[in-house]
Formats: sequence, structure tokens, C-alpha cells
Amino acid sequence: MEEYDFSKVPLWDGTENSFEIIADKVNGRIPTTKLEHWEHFTALLESPFFNRPRTQVVYRGHRRFDWSLMPTLARVASNGIINEDLATNQLDIFKKAVRGRLSDNQLVLDGEEDELWSVGQHHGLLTPLLDWTFSPFVALFFAFSKEDSEDEQDNPYRAIYVLNKTFIADDSLCPDIRLIEPKKDDHGRLVNQAGLFTYSPYDSTIEAKLADTLSDEKFEDDELRNADENEQSRIIAKYICKIYIKNEDREGCLRHLRRMNVHHASLFPDLIGASEHCNLLIAEDQRQAEIDRAGSEAAKLKESSETLEVSQTKPSNIIYDLDRNEVDLFVSILTSVSDKPIEAGRIQVVSEKLASSFIELKSVDWHKRETILSQMRSKARVILRKFGVSSSIRDSVIDQIISIIVQREHTRSQDELSPNETSPKERSMEVEAI
Repeated sequence: MEEYDFSKVPLWDGTENSFEIIADKVNGRIPTTKLEHWEHFTALLESPFFNRPRTQVVYRGHRRFDWSLMPTLARVASNGIINEDLATNQLDIFKKAVRGRLSDNQLVLDGEEDELWSVGQHHGLLTPLLDWTFSPFVALFFAFSKEDSEDEQDNPYRAIYVLNKTFIADDSLCPDIRLIEPKKDDHGRLVNQAGLFTYSPYDSTIEAKLADTLSDEKFEDDELRNADENEQSRIIAKYICKIYIKNEDREGCLRHLRRMNVHHASLFPDLIGASEHCNLLIAEDQRQAEIDRAGSEAAKLKESSETLEVSQTKPSNIIYDLDRNEVDLFVSILTSVSDKPIEAGRIQVVSEKLASSFIELKSVDWHKRETILSQMRSKARVILRKFGVSSSIRDSVIDQIISIIVQREHTRSQDELSPNETSPKERSMEVEAI
């Protein structure tokens, strides 16, 4: 996917006019707005637009900006859409597979399909269900809880969908999208997450079915029916909308949510939740320890006037096959362009991570191949974002880094050719001349 142009998405300004229907592959017909920091999310929630009388909304957090409202079962369909046969077959298979494994065998009886789907959703079954929550901060947690991978496309924003539950629950207004609020919750997750499900319509998607409902001539919303194109975004956003949140300061967001008792251990009151909570805490601790160690070593090097041996100066977790000159160049760039002080340890770790991530991409003539340079830029964005390098300098840092390593490789390639040695291309031309 090409880099997405977020300039098309309006910035939330506190009013209901902050939404826009982009009508593209990423957003469909869902009105969107954006926040430049997760800290602005609370102010958005306090706005009158999200506190309309007699209207209850639910939320769903997505780690990536380009994920649609696709239930897991739809992923096995070639067109990404669930039909009735697919859902029926999956549930029949599950009924047979869980015989003797359920604490309540009544769940396999006719009429208990929704409860059985809910049990399957909890245990990883591919289902037509989508998880939602009444709590916006639980949705914010799910949007930010997992790190981005260095090997994926850039992810500048995370996302939260907002759905008008009052409207969806009224079968006379929206008969094709069902809400499921299970009666059983043996593991306590639904209660702790303030959770519920939507059951995706057959042969369509939630977005498409909702758009069809709202555009139907029989739909009783005079404001929407009489609205011009510029007003439609604001009105449709009352039923469904998508909020982009800048993918920055992930650890700060999770610390803030922990102070609100929103974390893995509270949302998943079982061994899995406890394990995930511990994994997150130890990862944060190790990252800070790595920064502290690198900072200590950088300080020692700065204070020393002598050339120290590698074994004396490098931390125990150093990657020894790194190009140390390249790392030093990255350190210099990060130090010189920073708009606010960055601790030496963080700069050192970021520089080493960048150099390490580039190693596997440096194949033959890598500096001449735009696809590889694009991959390097993507990896660099993820690393700089992960370690909290300001977004205001990130593009400048990446441009300088790519420019300098390309120039170094070009110079090295030229130096490898002796003054009397001809290039492969020149040798080929000589052979043809003969």
C-alpha cells in the first residue's frame, strides 16, 4: 500500500463539523476525524457530539489505521464477506468439536447459537462477531496495547470506531445488524471489558449495510434526507464514525490507562491476562534498562580521553557485527537535529537498532534499489516512533540517514574499483567490441 495521505482527514476541533467522508479503500463511507495525541481523546469524549441525549454509543479499538470492521470468519472468505452457509458450517463444526468440553452442555442446543458464538469468540474461534465496549478507554487500550512490527507498513495512526448502539439495537430502524450481549461470562472478561458483540450481516459488511440503511428513502431522518453533501459527514457520524489517533507515546498512553486500572490483568481476569500484563511490564522495564546501560557507556566514553578496547566499552547486549562508524553517524544526526534534549542512552540505542535493522536489507546494489530504501525508511519510522523520537524531526532524521548511508555505499563501491580496473559494464562493452 502506498503511504496514506492523512491530510485529507480533518483534525478534531471540538465541533461536529470535524468529520469528513473520504470515500476511499481505507475508510469507505465512514466519516473520519483525527487527533494528534492520545491525550486529546478525553476532551473529544466530553464534547456534546459524543454525549447526545438518549443515545448510547460503543467503541472498538484497532492497532492499525487501515483495518476495517472485518470479523475473523470473513478472513477465510475470498471476498472478505460472510454468507449464511459459511457461518452455519463453522458453528456446526464447533458444536461437534466441543462435545464433552463445555461446562454448560445446553449451549449446543438450538436457540443458543449466540451464546455459543460468544464462547467461541473468547477461545479464538473464527466467528461473525466483532467485539465492542461501552468504555472508550478500554477501546483506547486495545488500540495501543500492542507494538508495531518493524516489518510491516508504516502505521502513523491508530484508530477507534464509534457505533451508535441505540440505533443498532432498534430492529425497526436497523434490522440487518444484530447486537449480542451474552448472558454467560464464565471468565469475567465481558464484565471487566464492558463488552458486547455485533453479528455481521450475511453477504455484506457492517459499513455497507449501515450505509444502505441510512440512504434508504424509508429511513426516518429528515435531517439526513434533506442534507447537502457537505452536511452528510456530520449527520452520518452520529451513527458511525472513525477516530484516528496519532501513533505516538504508546508507553505513556498505557501508563495513563494503568492508573485508571485499564490493563491486561484487569480486562482479562485469568492467567492469560496476568501473563500479558507481566509481558508488557517486563518489556517496558527492559527497554528502559537498555537505554540506561547505553547512556552509562556513552558517558564513560565521553569522559575518557583514551581509546578503550571494545570489550571495555560496549554493553553486554551489543551487536558486534554492526558498522560502528555508521552507528556513530546516526548518533551525530540524532544529536544535531533534535528539537529537544534526548538522553544519550536513548540516542545510542536508537542508532544501534537502526544500523542492526538495515543489515539484513543490504543485498547487492541495495543503495540503487528504491524498494530496499523504502523498506529502510519504514523500519526507521517504526524504531524512531517506538523510542519516542519526536515526530517533528523524524522525517528529517530518516532523510539524512538514508542519504548518508547511500553516499557511503556509493563511495565504498567506487573505492573497490582500482584505478586500472574496469567495471563489469565496461568489461562487457570490451568483449562486444572484440
